[in-house]
Amino acid sequence: MRRALPGTSPRRSSLPALDRAMGNAGTYREWHEIAVEHDRLSGAEDWRADDDCEWIHAGELRATIARLRRMRRRGETWTLLEAFQDALFRHQGECAQPELYQVARAGTKRVIGEYLDELETCFAYLLALDEPGVDDRYRLAQVKRIGRVYGRPALMLSGGALLGLFHFGVVKALFEQDLLPRTVSGSSMGSIIAAWTCTHSDDELRALFADPSQINREALHRLPLRTMRDEVTVMDQAKMRQFLLSVLGNQTFSEALKHSRRILNITVSPLRKHQVPRLLNYLSAPEALVNSAVLASCAVPVAFKPVQLMARRRGRVEPWMKNELWIDGSVHRDLPFDSLRQMLNINHFIVSQTNPHVVPLLSLYDTRPGLAAALARDGSNIYQHGSAQLLDILRKHAPGSSLRGQLDKAHAVYNQTYAETDMHIRMPFRPLLYPRMLTNPSLEEFRSYTRMGEMETWPRISMIRDRTRLSRMFGNAIGALLDRQKSPAARPGARSRGRSPRKAG
Repeated sequence: MRRALPGTSPRRSSLPALDRAMGNAGTYREWHEIAVEHDRLSGAEDWRADDDCEWIHAGELRATIARLRRMRRRGETWTLLEAFQDALFRHQGECAQPELYQVARAGTKRVIGEYLDELETCFAYLLALDEPGVDDRYRLAQVKRIGRVYGRPALMLSGGALLGLFHFGVVKALFEQDLLPRTVSGSSMGSIIAAWTCTHSDDELRALFADPSQINREALHRLPLRTMRDEVTVMDQAKMRQFLLSVLGNQTFSEALKHSRRILNITVSPLRKHQVPRLLNYLSAPEALVNSAVLASCAVPVAFKPVQLMARRRGRVEPWMKNELWIDGSVHRDLPFDSLRQMLNINHFIVSQTNPHVVPLLSLYDTRPGLAAALARDGSNIYQHGSAQLLDILRKHAPGSSLRGQLDKAHAVYNQTYAETDMHIRMPFRPLLYPRMLTNPSLEEFRSYTRMGEMETWPRISMIRDRTRLSRMFGNAIGALLDRQKSPAARPGARSRGRSPRKAG
């Protein structure tokens, strides 16, 4: 007898009832069970089992699977290595089509899962072979080479003031499914969540997710009215600095990497017109203090004063770059796609977007097929690009440097890419939340934002898992091989499976 799903009846299960049940699910496992039932009832499960599809060449995928399996079973090692690399990139584009994840709730075509399964099996087979002249140093070099070409995933967290607490739920959902990328970037409020994620170990994150009441939420304090008038600033930056120190500690970017084994990236925007925006991480600013970078990335004009970045060099805290001040990272580079590609070989982007001026636009930006969705996407793009062009004209002809400077910042905000990736987790447009954007959240509000982030992430878990699966496979193998080389008991021909892998991605 079929077990009743939460919120449904075994005799009266219907698609609307299952939709409601998914909205009330307490965990991803529960949500997924309901999604599977929804696919069975809607017919989407039949679609998953049928190879016929306009977005993929299913026949070629089946032939690739059969060829790899045949070579592996016959022990054709070097031929298999060439075929593996060919298969890895031959089908990469078609298996990444976003439309493949918009039919069924619980996943996509079964043939794609079988293709990924066979690639993983072949990789494990090749990695475990004990051939003459093949040692762990050779294996590591080959895995790094192939993995570098394939690329790595990153999680990008936008700005959004209090709305950015949504990111906490996104990070929690990915962490619990072992899908949290090793590389995390953040701007403004997103920089707080990114830095929090990358300055804590897995065990520390697990404890804080279990009891969020431990987390300090007292970040925002308004200045007295007289001080606001004198300083032309609304918020108390000293209190914000104390909050960041209590939550993030006093680690540098390189120290945060050693502690969490995650790569933190924070964007900051220059105050001076002729400086350039920066992406701070362990490569570009290893000695910079994380709390100082976050303070700068959160320095929204008018709300906070510009910030001088600080670094710890030879045990002394001093300015990271003298005579330069920095402001909100969202102004010029909310989502640093290009910088992450160039610096860290990132080409799989998971984006969590909460910026208040972007969320309403992205509510129209739907990746589903069809004329209505296409018109909505085009309308959203026309509005954003038109606004950027109008602001460009105004800033070039504005009287006075002060007004021109403000229009420069507004143009920079609208002249960015906010929807380059289909692995996009967007906060729902909730206008009633906007008036409280610069207030401290109650524990109940914190839990509500977390829940919202989880609920928006769960429907994208299957896509994220598939799209990052091979990147995580390479990352785990590199970590295992490095750990094995450090072990005094390591044997050149030892198998890598069964070892504790490093963090994926």
